[in-house]
Amino acid sequence: MGACRIHPWGWDATLRYQLLTCGVSAEYLPTDEKLDSIRRLSHRRTTIAIHQALDEAFSPCPLELSTKEDVVLFMNQHPGCYLKMPWSGSGKGIYRVIDPQGDNHVPRWIEGALRRQGSLLCEVGLVRLQDFAIECECRDGDTQLIGYSVFDSDFHSQFGMGRVAPMEELHQCLLRQYPNLDNVVEKVIKALNTIIAPHYDGPLGIDMMLYRDNNGKIALNPCVEVNLRMTMGMVTAAMGSRHNLRGNFSIIASKSGYSIKIS
Repeated sequence: MGACRIHPWGWDATLRYQLLTCGVSAEYLPTDEKLDSIRRLSHRRTTIAIHQALDEAFSPCPLELSTKEDVVLFMNQHPGCYLKMPWSGSGKGIYRVIDPQGDNHVPRWIEGALRRQGSLLCEVGLVRLQDFAIECECRDGDTQLIGYSVFDSDFHSQFGMGRVAPMEELHQCLLRQYPNLDNVVEKVIKALNTIIAPHYDGPLGIDMMLYRDNNGKIALNPCVEVNLRMTMGMVTAAMGSRHNLRGNFSIIASKSGYSIKIS
């Protein structure tokens, strides 16, 4: 096998073993130490580190809480908040608490999540205007910005639909809504070069969000999620930039499986 780069939809020890048994050389796979680093950085507390690395607060920083009492207090103080398991992705492991007093299921969910993963990341609910992400590549200790993706997510923060268009068109769309975007992205890239790039090589997506603050102005959450893997945003970005396609990208589930639709 010649030189190659393997970018699965997330690394873990099981996938590494499966690829080894299929004949892939270990030199093309992350070591056990690298896998440990990827798991550590994939913990949602990395979002806290990125928020804290910026020189100003753009949005409320998540809190990591480890007792049921603290989590319940947070959700009672912040109706509409999000409770997130430390290790989960694609909108899974997220509970949005709309009615803290009337939701009888959430206490059991909190207990189970704390028992399995040890803590929860708790985030204040914001008035969402636009989901988007910066798509990056980490290599040799440096983070390069590849481009942007713009998408919609559902009530539970799962990917719903992505916008397909040339990269500069997406960039300009975001700049019209938030003119200071490039300055903030530069600061996030600098934080990634300190927190993630020294320990990880590969694709990286940082989900962000435009929201309306308490004064009615458009504000930015600079780090909603950190994805150390390929992302749906990279798929839609490639469709727009490489193939000059335009439209809305969605995945349609059916009894026979899944299909991709661009409309």
